[in-house]
Amino acid sequence: MKRRLLIVDDDREATRSLISQLACSHLIEVCGEASSAEEAWAKLHATRPELVLLGGIKDTERGILSQQFRLAFPHLSFIAACTASELMWEPFFRNLGIWVIAKPIQLGQVEALAMMAQGQIAATADSRQPQLQHNILSEHHDNVRDLPDSERHWKGLAGSEQNPRVKPKHLITVYGPKGGVGKTFISRELAIFFSTQKREGQPLKVLAVDFNLDLGTFATTLNLPRTPNLYTWVQDLDRQLHAYAESKGLDTYSIKPEEWQELASSLPLLPQQIERYTVVHSESGLDVLTSPRDIRQSFEIRDYHLYLILETLKRSNYDVILIDTAPDTTDATIQALFFAEHVVMVGNPVVDSIENIQRLLKLLREAEYPEERIQVCMNRLQRKEMFTLEEIRAYFQLHPSKKIFSIPDDSEVKKSINTGVPVMLQTGRSAARDAIETLGKALFPVDEVAKTPAAKEKKNEKASLFRWLWG
Repeated sequence: MKRRLLIVDDDREATRSLISQLACSHLIEVCGEASSAEEAWAKLHATRPELVLLGGIKDTERGILSQQFRLAFPHLSFIAACTASELMWEPFFRNLGIWVIAKPIQLGQVEALAMMAQGQIAATADSRQPQLQHNILSEHHDNVRDLPDSERHWKGLAGSEQNPRVKPKHLITVYGPKGGVGKTFISRELAIFFSTQKREGQPLKVLAVDFNLDLGTFATTLNLPRTPNLYTWVQDLDRQLHAYAESKGLDTYSIKPEEWQELASSLPLLPQQIERYTVVHSESGLDVLTSPRDIRQSFEIRDYHLYLILETLKRSNYDVILIDTAPDTTDATIQALFFAEHVVMVGNPVVDSIENIQRLLKLLREAEYPEERIQVCMNRLQRKEMFTLEEIRAYFQLHPSKKIFSIPDDSEVKKSINTGVPVMLQTGRSAARDAIETLGKALFPVDEVAKTPAAKEKKNEKASLFRWLWG
């Protein structure tokens, strides 16, 4: 039996060429093609393919799109067709469980992957799997078929009964490709800054998320407890999954990982319950979703947990969501980068840190990641450095108009880190505080506080001899 293939690519010429090649294939038949994300969702429900080939789609992040497809249709196999420049993303796609082939696509490549996919499914399938897939896919189809296009994706992923209007928000990911550069400090200070600001006269509702799952210290820097935390949320998601599986008459002890991922696609997203998993920093009102208390708990957090959490956060009523990441390229970090409206790339003015940022910027450019999302920040900048900001800008090949934000090496910073009292909450002014404010306002414009001119003090009149004598 031939494998059914859906082609998702806005390159019409490449699609026509591939369809022409596959016309003589004995292993694959093309069941549909799509040139946009909305069209792809409709074709996935209508044609029920077994393979999906993901080419390029303008104005859509392929990493996010592939994660969305995999969550809603985990039984499918996905192939990313990349140009020569996009092949730099191959490790990321492979980390997401997606096969990668280079353009121009050859018939033999696709047929070989189709045979591998068929072998994997045959090895993992059991007597319940077809019925389970049919039930869940039928439910998704019933839920989304009568919805307008703008709501179809939300309903299809989450099984939610409503699609509430959510106000615009900003998700800011703070990332540093090297450890020890002060990334968590900047994350903390930015979160505190936003939590004390207003937008259009209304106080901002701010959430900080520690996505350094195994060694995160965001809670420690604010002297906060780590219960509840992100793992508490994951446990609740798993309890919902078990209850749903039991309602379907399934034995939860024999369900395979692929089936758990498929069941997860039917869970509703409940943004109004996020605060059940957060702790509050009383001095600022900042909500914090902390990392797990035990390193071993991070091993139980799957990619579909992370995706569900990020999707729920995006639909929440927070104005600003700030994510502190680990200095790595794990699934948690990759998803946080893909979901972000802004990325703060943090480094120090030293050789190894500068080199890592340059390498990552090169990778992102070759993958056509929108560079306007990225703000480079040099932390612990001293008056006399071996490298000037202009030399660093030239090395990063930044446009002359692109600003490099800098945080000076302020003596108050170390004291702030050790005491757990943010610089942004300390009395008086400091160079680091002013720099954080400048960065924060560039990321998310806030109301300017009206500054009333201070009353001029009367100059002390020089006391005359008579006034001294007679008072």
